Amino acid sequence: MNGSGLTPAAVASALFDFALRPSQNRAAGAVVGGRDTLAVLPTGSGKSAIYQVAGLSIGGLTVVISPLMALQRDQIASIAGREFGAGRTIGAALLNSAQKVRERRDVLARLESGDLDFLLIGPEQLSNTETREAIRAGAREIGLFVVDEAHLVSEWGREFRPEYLRLADAVAEFGRPTVLALTATAAPPVQADITRRLGMRSAEVLVADFDRPNISLGMRQTQPSRREAPAVDDRCVDVIIEHETPALVYALTHARCEALADRLRHDAFRVAPYHGGLSARARAETQDRFFAGKLDVVVATSAFGLGIDKPDIRTVVHAGVPASIDDYYQEIGRAGRDGKPAAAVLVHDPRTIRIPRMLAARTHLGEATLHQVVDAIENAAGAVLLADLAKSAAVPVHAVERIVDELAELGFVVVSGSGRHLVVEPAKDLPPPAELTEQLEGVNQRQQAVLASRITAAREYAETTRCRRAELLAYFGEHYPPPCGNCDNDEASPAAASGSHPSVIGGIPVRHRLWGDGQLMSRDDHELLVFFDSVGYKHLTASSLDSGILQRQ
Repeated sequence: MNGSGLTPAAVASALFDFALRPSQNRAAGAVVGGRDTLAVLPTGSGKSAIYQVAGLSIGGLTVVISPLMALQRDQIASIAGREFGAGRTIGAALLNSAQKVRERRDVLARLESGDLDFLLIGPEQLSNTETREAIRAGAREIGLFVVDEAHLVSEWGREFRPEYLRLADAVAEFGRPTVLALTATAAPPVQADITRRLGMRSAEVLVADFDRPNISLGMRQTQPSRREAPAVDDRCVDVIIEHETPALVYALTHARCEALADRLRHDAFRVAPYHGGLSARARAETQDRFFAGKLDVVVATSAFGLGIDKPDIRTVVHAGVPASIDDYYQEIGRAGRDGKPAAAVLVHDPRTIRIPRMLAARTHLGEATLHQVVDAIENAAGAVLLADLAKSAAVPVHAVERIVDELAELGFVVVSGSGRHLVVEPAKDLPPPAELTEQLEGVNQRQQAVLASRITAAREYAETTRCRRAELLAYFGEHYPPPCGNCDNDEASPAAASGSHPSVIGGIPVRHRLWGDGQLMSRDDHELLVFFDSVGYKHLTASSLDSGILQRQ
């Protein structure tokens, strides 16, 4: 594949004139050595540099799956046209749905001629037959297949993207190049889900330090005697007044975003809401004003997510417990990216827990819906367009796509094409409809149990009296010796906060009599934290291991 013959460290020195960090060097070295690799590295640790230096070391074409056009443009700008080697410049381009026909044809021509070292595309492009054929028929063999923001492939992520489920098929179609998955946040169960869904073989999993020591961690309780909404708003305003701006406040719903933004505006803050119910133009304007320093506060839902990199955010506030610790960690990570002191404060009112629970319940697909889709597939007696399947089943397209993706995961259907031309073809040995529906219902129930357990884990973090940093990092499989001295519990009672704390186990396989296979995440003298494939996170007494209820595998 005509690689550079240089080590990743030498490529980094020649290309960027800097030395790779140890975590970058380990990940790039594993990839160049031919190992499928998942790198879980904090934001700001230079994940894009890993695939850039590894791709040039290996040679050939590096295909990068990236979910946002803004991220694609930034990454292209960082590498395209750089000189590398004897008078040679690096070729890099992107393909996305926003391009004009002429731009797209130019990129396809460059693929055909072998002019590209890097191609950045959205996952939906791999459902485009023209794109896949151009990549496969290009003059350069694919040396590296990269999945950026790889947590989007996991069914446990709130930002889960169904298109990511089909990436493993693309890898196989392209001759099974080495796979590199990159993400800033993934607890061990999510790591396992990523490597499984991408079909990674004997994956090297590298997890760098999750700790952000410059971010103080705290929780502020609301006044329970007050109505829920004003109680949360009052406490959020108190926190904003007590801390520095620019600040980012995460609310649980569109309506709560709007109401809290209005309240802060009355308190003389320059503030704007940001959520999926606003027009793309309104969201872009808010983002631009925030980046330009013309807003003190943005009140947002999780829509204010990927690609947001404002280094001087001083405070992140959560107006209620989020859907998971994974979401919480990723969102507080937007604070203090300049390395200066910042604060993450969780405003906790137990009544708000109903909101993430309600949102999780919406993902449940009823048995009747499952029956209707399965029957429609059975009646089609062959390949059928997704849109026609939805019409025949009288079920919304988004629900049909979810069910089809689950069936594809179980191996009962094959999905091809994209968008309106997405084709579903049943397997030859499709089980009877009743049996198929029963299997889907089992998958659905398991997903609901795990989602509920993640909400419970987030609430337990909010209500802990122990060192927050040690508790937070234990969830991600890292041991932190308390106290950290930079969280509210340590400041309030150092002795209590630094008492019995979980030691990180690192995902030891275990089996429970009732719940089956799981991973032992952490333990202390009294309690175990275990993630079960069937029911999610569970806290068990330490005696569970001694009694035989829980056994190491």
